[in-house]
Amino acid sequence: MSGTPAEAANPVGNVPTHLWKGDIARLDHSVIRVGNLAEAIDWYQRLLGLDVVEQSAGRAYLASRLTGTVVVGLEENADAGAGLEYVSYRAHDEASLARIGQRLADAGIPHERGSYPTRPGGLEAIRLTAPTGHVVELLHAKDAAKPKPTSGYQPGAFDVRTSHIQFRTTDVLETSRFMQMLGFKVSTYVELPDGQHLLQFMRVNEYHHQLAILTGRAGLHHVALELDTQDFWKFCDNLAVQKIQAEYGPGRHNEGNLLFIYVRDPFGNRLEICGPMEVAGFDYPPSPATEEPWFHMNQWGPQPPESWYHEWT
Repeated sequence: MSGTPAEAANPVGNVPTHLWKGDIARLDHSVIRVGNLAEAIDWYQRLLGLDVVEQSAGRAYLASRLTGTVVVGLEENADAGAGLEYVSYRAHDEASLARIGQRLADAGIPHERGSYPTRPGGLEAIRLTAPTGHVVELLHAKDAAKPKPTSGYQPGAFDVRTSHIQFRTTDVLETSRFMQMLGFKVSTYVELPDGQHLLQFMRVNEYHHQLAILTGRAGLHHVALELDTQDFWKFCDNLAVQKIQAEYGPGRHNEGNLLFIYVRDPFGNRLEICGPMEVAGFDYPPSPATEEPWFHMNQWGPQPPESWYHEWT
């Protein structure tokens, strides 16, 4: 593989160990396709108390009212149906974006760098298509020096943050190798007897994962947004107030050791609302998942419905 040092091989996916690290800070935001923008805005606002900070023909960006930080975008696309328009990961700075671009060029991976329609504060981005068919954005953005509420304090509004995203794919290792070229590292994996992988959790910072990849028909399984522990339980009560039915949960995932509950929007997109994720450390080595499958999914026992296993966008 051109442009990478001949270091010890990564035990997951046989990708050489890179000398760079830390060019990607976190998951910045995801843009989800919806059938009706006005209906979607109303639903996401009732669900999480989000505020529209920018809206144009067919697209809106929604932020936490408490911080003004954009966490999700909504793209009206009745023809394409539900699913992911793009997912954006935040580069630390312009130099980080340049290093990512150089690695992609050295590896011969097609990509484009320029100014794209993206969230407020975005300056420049690299965009490319993952093996799953999803558009991945690496974003250089300028934010306010301090978090700024969008509408002042609003009862029922939460401090919403981005957490992670889960792709489904017929080739977990192929997608993993691709994401490792961007700077992702494997945290936990499940290897099958034939050498293929059932799933991988990947990270770009010290938290356990910002991307999960699981075997299945290619698509978007869920976008995860994070609340602190107190707000997580308030959110569960808000589902009752709003009469929005949860698909699965609440429970506690083993990988990441985080609270979770899953909700489907009116168009079929799946959101995971989760609690804070445990820290693994940036240099945490790839480790096999050794727990029993039921405990891995939910330490408290109850397992997902059939829709969780077989339906996604």
